[in-house]
Amino acid sequence: MNTKPLSREFYSFMIFFLSISCIMALIQSGALVIIGSQMMGLESFNSWMWLVLFVIAVTNAALVRYLWHNSYRLAAVACVVSTLAVFFHYALILNRELRVFYQEHYHAVAFFLFGTAMLWGLSLVFTKAGEKRWLRLSGIVTVFIEVLLAATFVLYFQTSEGSTKLLIDKVSRWISLLGSLAPVCFVIHFRLENKRLTVTDNVPAQTIPALVKLAAFVGLLFLGFNFSVEAFRYSMPFKPSITDLRRSKAMESYHFVDKSGDSLHYRLLNPLDYDSTKQYPLIVCLHHGGAHGKDNMQQLSADPAPFLMELPTRTKYPAFVFMPQCPKGMGFSGAYGNASVDSLVFRTIRQLQGRLPIDRKRIYVTGISGGGYGSWHFISAHPEMFAAAIPICGGGDPQYGPRLVNVPIWAFHGARDKLAPVAHSRDMIAAIRKAGGHPKYTEYEYAGHGIWDNVKREDIMEWMFAQHKE
Repeated sequence: MNTKPLSREFYSFMIFFLSISCIMALIQSGALVIIGSQMMGLESFNSWMWLVLFVIAVTNAALVRYLWHNSYRLAAVACVVSTLAVFFHYALILNRELRVFYQEHYHAVAFFLFGTAMLWGLSLVFTKAGEKRWLRLSGIVTVFIEVLLAATFVLYFQTSEGSTKLLIDKVSRWISLLGSLAPVCFVIHFRLENKRLTVTDNVPAQTIPALVKLAAFVGLLFLGFNFSVEAFRYSMPFKPSITDLRRSKAMESYHFVDKSGDSLHYRLLNPLDYDSTKQYPLIVCLHHGGAHGKDNMQQLSADPAPFLMELPTRTKYPAFVFMPQCPKGMGFSGAYGNASVDSLVFRTIRQLQGRLPIDRKRIYVTGISGGGYGSWHFISAHPEMFAAAIPICGGGDPQYGPRLVNVPIWAFHGARDKLAPVAHSRDMIAAIRKAGGHPKYTEYEYAGHGIWDNVKREDIMEWMFAQHKE
């Protein structure tokens, strides 16, 4: 062990950044508890993540210095490995190109994170660092939390029932919140270490550490506040506007319940000048991630729903428009093993077919973002049901390409989409074409995720209504 102790300024620096880490962990875990993975869609998410990475880098660099100085070499190496794993994880989330890799290898990345975090925790328990009570306790807490998270992760993806998945997801969020206890143990440890320091140094405060502390504090004050407020607002109950209420009066509200008790809220728009003696097409309109809930209202304002409800559209293209609302924590596609409401949607469609004059040769599906992924999933699961699909900013599993050869598809995507990687649409189109299909694909070179204004100027309704099953 080095004979010269670290300075009081160093311990003060460590205590400050570990305290900042505790606060940030509570903020982020709190956001995860109240809105789940939807926090990644917040406008402030990226800037918040850069602050998190900055604090992690500074804190763990100082921690490695401390561990190495005290000859806790194995713990220092484990800390470096765990930190690199965390940086790798966030790089996959924040980088548009790398996000495709992340989504395709999500399980492997998750277990890599669990493994490196457990290695870090174990190094604090079973190496020389474990002689320090609070370091050992931090290691125990870390291992315990990671084991619980890994267990809930496995259970989540092994369970097929949506309600059970939601319950497991909620449990894992609260476990993550408990994970903020580990930095608390470090704060206590360094406060005790500082008190035991017998050498009094009169070295004046250095400028660079002071500036780094100031940057972290100011960043937490502003970015942490914005992130917290946005997450809180997102969690608040939806308050419909006058436009929402006006739209809701134009279509009936329904609630489908299956034999197991699972339910689906949806709206149904009848054709203009509806004649029960005629058959009409059915348009399945899937909303994006921002309209999830159980109010049976938000999906009416989520594109492309307003466009389908406009009088010119209804006049020229009379059809039933079915707008299901996906509950929070679920999706339309079940992508990557997540909880899905797809089976309920299909059962509701079959019920509608039994009581309405729906032309079974002209059932269409369209949606944006989460609804785009849902559109790809729906035609992949039941290609025999749909006469055409218009998936926007979505993606699916390319292995289903051969099943979609005979399904008319017109897909859209923005080349600079940061939320839904454009590769997801490209891969689906390439897989279908390789299998002998001829899907249409429009990619906007300079557009991001918000491409609906571009799409609605295309002749999508004319193209869609020209399609029908033989």
